[in-house]
Amino acid sequence: MLGDLITMVLLAIVLIYFIMVAQFQSLLSPFIVLFTVPLAFTGGLLGLLLTGQQLTMISMMGFIVLMGTVVNNGIVFVDYANQLRMGGMERRAALVATGKTRMRPILMTTLTTVLAMLQMVFSNDMASQLMSGMAIVIIFGLTYATLMTLYVVPLMYDILFKKPPLNVDICLLYTSDAADD
Repeated sequence: MLGDLITMVLLAIVLIYFIMVAQFQSLLSPFIVLFTVPLAFTGGLLGLLLTGQQLTMISMMGFIVLMGTVVNNGIVFVDYANQLRMGGMERRAALVATGKTRMRPILMTTLTTVLAMLQMVFSNDMASQLMSGMAIVIIFGLTYATLMTLYVVPLMYDILFKKPPLNVDICLLYTSDAADD
């Protein structure tokens, strides 16, 4: 069962990458976003270590939930920075503006998820005790990854994106092909 779960996680990462390639029309932007996934896993494992919980199948399902949530935060940041740069803003100014503008939605996503998971950690009923490992992974992983996302993603963006992102309009490509015929 562990092998199947690892296969599902790897398949999820590949599918998330390809979906983001289609969304961003770039191979580099999704790489920057996926760079936050190891940060989330590190935070989740630290949470299990600090609370004395074992790595179980339920807690491993928390890593899958965590992966989707953390990738969402990275997408919000990178997409807005790309929009600002396509609008003519300089790279570092776009990163600062993105940090100021998108920090609140990213922190709100994290806060609402963490507050929802706290009920599972502190409740004494049987279902909450069973799911507490997953909740701990999500709480610690999301908190750690969010803090790192606000520092690491802009740093990686600044290092890897020297040229402004391209805006490819597919409708114009089809229109120009039809005009050539």
